[in-house]
Amino acid sequence: MKIGLFTDSHYSSQKVTCTNRYNSEPLRKIKEAYDFFKNKKADLVICLGDITDKEDTKEKEIKNLIEIKEVIDASEIKTIVLMGNHDAFTFTEDEFYSHLGEDKCPVDMISDKTSLLFVDACYFADGRRYSPVDDDWTDTFYPYAEKLSEKLLALKGDSFIFMHQNVDGNIREDHRLSNDGEMREIFEKSGKVKSVFQGHYHKGAENETDGIKYITLKAMCENEKAYYIIDTEA
Repeated sequence: MKIGLFTDSHYSSQKVTCTNRYNSEPLRKIKEAYDFFKNKKADLVICLGDITDKEDTKEKEIKNLIEIKEVIDASEIKTIVLMGNHDAFTFTEDEFYSHLGEDKCPVDMISDKTSLLFVDACYFADGRRYSPVDDDWTDTFYPYAEKLSEKLLALKGDSFIFMHQNVDGNIREDHRLSNDGEMREIFEKSGKVKSVFQGHYHKGAENETDGIKYITLKAMCENEKAYYIIDTEA
């Protein structure tokens, strides 16, 4: 399966935030990404989160999400969008997918040959889910690690993990889950996980630990042509 990937577009009306995030540019970049995906005949597109960013009104935030939805829908390529911390600090999960489209909500894709698993770590270490009144992105945790372990052990074939926050032990700690070590151990013990694709850490990274590739995509809001194609059969 050919899968198109992008992350951290942080689309909003603001021209620049955090000195190097060009927030008003990503709608153009998302259109370019889908042209690329169509040219490469992608079967599926996955956004790894932070597709939008805060505005001064809810109306603007909804407008931005709908503009992205229109680009995605026009492509006619099946697309899955994970929530990142900025999305969860802007919308509730129900709001996010009601505007973006319920068909874009991550649902694990499982087969005997290849499985795609989606991990949502928009939770604090105390187990509380992120909400629009929150903003502490450094406190991130996946509360369903045991269930994920059971799922992986029951699967056949190769598995690929897609998530927003990071579990690569080689990158900055403040961008990693507080239970990142537990997650890596689960992946390793399963013997099924081939690669883990992540966003959140805007510089990007690529490392291998215990035979598993941890690939962090560069942020679309800070880079041109920050979109990628992977082939799960390669």
